[in-house]
Amino acid sequence: MNKLINAKNGVHDPTIIQVEDKYYLVSTDTQQPLTQGVPIRSSNDLINWTFEKTALNGVPEGASIWSSAEGLWAPEIIYVNKEYRMYYSASTFGSTTSMIGLACSDHPLGEWHDRGEVIKTNAEIANHNAIDANICYDEEGHSWMVYGSFFGGIYLVQLDHETGKCLRENDYGKCLALRPQSVEGAIEGPYIIYNKKSNYYYLFVSFDSLNDSYNIRVARSRKIDGPYIDRNGRSMLDIQSDPTEIGTKLLGSYQWIDENPLYGPGHNSIFTDKKNQQEFIVHHIRRTPSTADFFMQIRSLFWLEDGWPVVGATEFDGSVQRIDDKSEQISGQWQIILFNNQSEVVKAKRMVIENGKLYDEICKEVSDLHRNMIFYETSQGETCLTGRTLNGAAIIGRKMSQ
Repeated sequence: MNKLINAKNGVHDPTIIQVEDKYYLVSTDTQQPLTQGVPIRSSNDLINWTFEKTALNGVPEGASIWSSAEGLWAPEIIYVNKEYRMYYSASTFGSTTSMIGLACSDHPLGEWHDRGEVIKTNAEIANHNAIDANICYDEEGHSWMVYGSFFGGIYLVQLDHETGKCLRENDYGKCLALRPQSVEGAIEGPYIIYNKKSNYYYLFVSFDSLNDSYNIRVARSRKIDGPYIDRNGRSMLDIQSDPTEIGTKLLGSYQWIDENPLYGPGHNSIFTDKKNQQEFIVHHIRRTPSTADFFMQIRSLFWLEDGWPVVGATEFDGSVQRIDDKSEQISGQWQIILFNNQSEVVKAKRMVIENGKLYDEICKEVSDLHRNMIFYETSQGETCLTGRTLNGAAIIGRKMSQ
């Protein structure tokens, strides 16, 4: 197998696990033939990746018989009970005849053994879709699986910690998030984390089409099983309001000045580096809409004072050094991407930071920097910002050369 398939290209639905000083990535993939199972890549620094092998030899028999899948999607890898567990999705595009299965190994690069069905759906037994699994934990350490895609919304079901399968037979769990048919129910790729500092659970999801308009949203709850509420107080189960207004948007399609646009960031996971407890959001993004020309991005995940997350303006390049918002380093000309709730590409605009305020081209104040912004310097010496505007819109920026 050609190990020069360096890794970021072709990666869709990425998840990372750390084993000592090594990082392993599993994903849906276009660089490998569908029949070869789940591709595994490795890295020493989260930047340079090498293809290692595939887990499983194609679609396991039970999943293949049920779903007629030709390949496996959206794998999730965790370490529990002294073994590595991989949850895989088997389905075909546009179908709810789907299955989430479980495979286990003693190491990410070891031999993977299929343990069969965790949960399955079709039009006769459920209104939702058994794909896109993420394993999460409540404060008491109980295991849960959040899953779902388009049809019927996002569900959460409790797992048996010992077996890794559903705690109760024929239990599909509880619906956490739903979108109306006016947007074809376009929600998928759920991921839940718990933040001890804020004492909230955060549900990340992707809205709209993976082909071009994916965008990442977040909501939070005091309980793992909801209700999940966005920054503006709206429920993720609200299907009466404008569907573009539900969920707090983190990232969408964008274009920096003098650079090509990037489309549809989505299906994210969250990864915490054991070395320094630095948090990252990991997702795919497209260079060209409606093609297989996508790749993985890893960005720093930051938290504002109000307890809501924001994402780095650029891909992680080796280090992130926070900068004080009163530093002279941040004053000057910036290119700023100011996201809205629509799915179109947002183009960067020139703005100015002066005296602790961010101003647009007509000198209108966009944000107070002291509460709503985080500044940082990359290992390449680029000064960046991320945060929210006065009206709550997500914003990312890069300082321009003088």
